[in-house]
Amino acid sequence: MDSTGTANATASRSAARPTRGVPCAVAGLVCLLLAVTALGGWAPRALALSSDREKQIEIEADSAEADEKERVTIYRGDAVITQGTLRITGDTVWIYFNEDYEFVKLVSEGKPAHMQQQPDGQKELQMADANRLEYYADKNLIVLLGNAVYGMGEDRISAERIEYDSLNGRMKATGNQNKRIKIQIMPRSLKKKKQDEQQ
Repeated sequence: MDSTGTANATASRSAARPTRGVPCAVAGLVCLLLAVTALGGWAPRALALSSDREKQIEIEADSAEADEKERVTIYRGDAVITQGTLRITGDTVWIYFNEDYEFVKLVSEGKPAHMQQQPDGQKELQMADANRLEYYADKNLIVLLGNAVYGMGEDRISAERIEYDSLNGRMKATGNQNKRIKIQIMPRSLKKKKQDEQQ
């Protein structure tokens, strides 16, 4: 570890798995593991299968970096985070945590950054794509920035910015001069017909 408190762990494809009970001061690499542990139960409550919270978290990337001072872990190079039905991908993913190593924020950037998850009681996946995806744990707020698309199945909304309060089920979409918001909704009759054909 260098004087700034930053540690690097690099492999052709690195994978981090949850670990508990290890003091963070031991090594910067341990902070990577503790940060992953802090993610357990992070998933947006309105989106997640209840069982997802009990599943193991796995993170894959080309490189991993932990900064104790800034309380952030950074995964670069085709980063993939999975927990049950939850899957987040991006060119770079930042995971922020507080002094107690509790998860507070996740940021993913890519072309696009992607998130998908199966909600309770639903057969279809809920999906989000954007140039930048942010999730704030304390507010249960998802923010999609740049070429944002959010939806489930054939129903979706696209805009330059989308904010989704997954706890209260509130959404706000904003366009700009070059791109207005666009909403696509499949009629229920067609949905039912499609579901019947798939059974």
